Amino acid sequence: MTSEVFTFIRWLHVACGSAWFGEVVVINFVLIPALSKYQGAARKDFLNTIFPKIFRLASVLAATTAITGGFLLYNFIGFDLGLLTQRGTWGWSIMIAGGLGLVLTLFHFFIENLLARRVGVGNSNISQDTVEDIHIKLKIIPRLGMLVITIIFLLMLNATHRLIGF
Repeated sequence: MTSEVFTFIRWLHVACGSAWFGEVVVINFVLIPALSKYQGAARKDFLNTIFPKIFRLASVLAATTAITGGFLLYNFIGFDLGLLTQRGTWGWSIMIAGGLGLVLTLFHFFIENLLARRVGVGNSNISQDTVEDIHIKLKIIPRLGMLVITIIFLLMLNATHRLIGF
C-alpha cells in the first residue's frame, strides 16, 4: 500500500473519530438541553426531526472510525493482538481505546438502534408518553456515551503522543 493511501486512511480515522466525539458533545450540551425546553407536540416534532438525522450521522462516523481503526491496527500488528501488550503505553492505550470504541460502536448499532426503533424515533405517530420516556433516556445514555468516548479520545491522544515521540 502506498504511503498516500495509508495517510488518507489515518486522516479519515482521526477526522471521523473527532467528528463522532464532537457530535456526542453537541448532543449532550446543545440538543438535549434544547429538547428539554420544548413541551408536548413541539418536543415530539423536535425529537422526530433532529434525532433520526443525528443517529444516522453517528452510525456513519462510528462505522468509519471502527473500520479505519481496524485497518490501521492490522497494518501495525497484523492479527497478533498480543503484540500490543509488548509495545508499552502506546500498545495498552490502543488496546483499551480500541476495545472501548468497538464496544461503543456495537452498542450504537445494536442496542441504541433497537431502542430507537422500539420507541419509534422518527415516527410522527408516537405517543406523548413515549416522547417523555425517550427524553428521560436521552438524559442518561448520551452522558454515558460521552464519558466512554472521552476516555477513548484521551487514550488515543496518549497513543499518538507515544507514537511520534513527544
